[in-house]
Amino acid sequence: MANVWNAMKKHEAEQAEQVEQGGGTPPGSGHGPTPGRKNEPIVAQISTNGRLSELLVVHHDRGGAISEEYRSMRTNLLAQHKNERFCYLITSSNVGEGKTITCLNLGLVMTERVDCRTVVIDCDLKKGKMSGLLGAKASPGMADLLRGSATLAECIQPTCCSNLFFVPAGKVKSDEVGELIGRPELDDIVSELRRRYDYAIFDTPPINVASDAGILGKAVGDALLVVRMNKTRRKSIEESIRLLHAANVKLSGIILTHHKYYIPKYLYYKV
Repeated sequence: MANVWNAMKKHEAEQAEQVEQGGGTPPGSGHGPTPGRKNEPIVAQISTNGRLSELLVVHHDRGGAISEEYRSMRTNLLAQHKNERFCYLITSSNVGEGKTITCLNLGLVMTERVDCRTVVIDCDLKKGKMSGLLGAKASPGMADLLRGSATLAECIQPTCCSNLFFVPAGKVKSDEVGELIGRPELDDIVSELRRRYDYAIFDTPPINVASDAGILGKAVGDALLVVRMNKTRRKSIEESIRLLHAANVKLSGIILTHHKYYIPKYLYYKV
């Protein structure tokens, strides 16, 4: 825990120093005006089986403590944007820290704003897991979009939530991921998603493992870093922050996962 806390405090100090020197707003304070969207959403006519994974607690346990924590996260993110619309990239330092689950639960909690539309995009082209968690089709998706073999309308799927939409990773060969992510079409795809939807959330591979997050970050702009409590090392967090800064991506926040409330054993003793 101390390692995570130290890394967070170091990042906050760096942000404060940047504001002091530049006289501007801190990273993540907003995206500025966003072009208006059209009345009709782009979406393929594809039905999902509605079998959302039990890990998506915001759907299965709406009144639970974890769901409330996601609502608090939603409040904090919306407070950073005057127009209450945002576009975030979610990454982590290493695998197994909960970034994909965090991404989907955040998307689900945004659907509680019933007058707004949310889209979650699986940009982990090698190991995309979102389609399995949502009970949705795995393709066509982001890889097909970047390759030019499918249109946005063909890739965006509806979900069991009326205002939540999903773009899967799609089919891709391992040796073409780097070439696809680096294509100039990426900027156009991100811009169109931001224009069409109120909230766009991109799931990416761990930034310490693959360069995809840094490349995507240039198009998206803002990032959230997922950190697994009591497991992620401080050096890994600092390296992630350095890589995001090097790619000119704003780190808007750090999300702690796998938090467990500790109850001392003596509380269970009978008097």
